[in-house]
Amino acid sequence: MKEAQHRTTDELWLDTLQEVCARAAHEVKGFLNGVSVNLEVVRSRSSRGHAEASSLKGFADSASGQFEHLSDMSEALLALCRAPREPVEVSSTVQQLVTLLEPVARVEGHAMDVSEASGAGAVRARGNIVRLVLARALLAALDRKSDVQCNVVLGDDAVVRINTAGGDPSIQVSSEVRAAASRASIRVEHEDGCISLAFPRAGRRAHETA
Repeated sequence: MKEAQHRTTDELWLDTLQEVCARAAHEVKGFLNGVSVNLEVVRSRSSRGHAEASSLKGFADSASGQFEHLSDMSEALLALCRAPREPVEVSSTVQQLVTLLEPVARVEGHAMDVSEASGAGAVRARGNIVRLVLARALLAALDRKSDVQCNVVLGDDAVVRINTAGGDPSIQVSSEVRAAASRASIRVEHEDGCISLAFPRAGRRAHETA
C-alpha cells in the first residue's frame, strides 16, 4: 500500500531522463547544424579547385570540434539509457550528466564543471536512484542561471557537492526525490547554495550507513 502512494524510482528516473534529453536537444541540433554548415563550406570551396588548404582549416577544425561534442553527448546519452551496471560508479554517472548539461549552461553564459575524485566510487544504491538524485540536483543547479561546480569526494561515503555561484539558498531537489533517496539510504542536504549528496559506498554493511 505504501508503494502505491508514490511514483516508483524507475518512473521518476524516466521522467528525469526525458527532461535531461529535452534540455540537451537544442544543443545537439546546434552542433549538428554547425557540422553541416562547416563541411558544406569546405566541400564548396574545395570543389573550386584553387582553394588553399589554409583557408579551409578553420572550417574543418570547427566541424571537428562540433563533431567531438556530438560524439561525447551521444555516448553519455546511450550510457544513461542502458540498464545500469551495478554497483554503479558515482563519478562516471556525474560525468555523463554533466556532458549532456554543460553545453546548455554554456549557451546561457555559465560554466558547469566537475572535479572528480581519483579511485573507485562504486555505491550500494540501485543505479536508477543514483542517476535520479544526481540528475535532479544538477537540473536544480542549472535552473539557478549561474556557474555550477560539482565535486566528488570519496571517503566512508561517496559525497557529491553541487555548488552554484553566489550560494543561491533556493536550490533544492523536490520532496518526492528526497523521499526516494531516503528510502535508498542516500542523504540529501541543502545549505548555502550547495546540494550535498552522500551515497553509501559499495561493500559497506547496511548498519554501517545508518
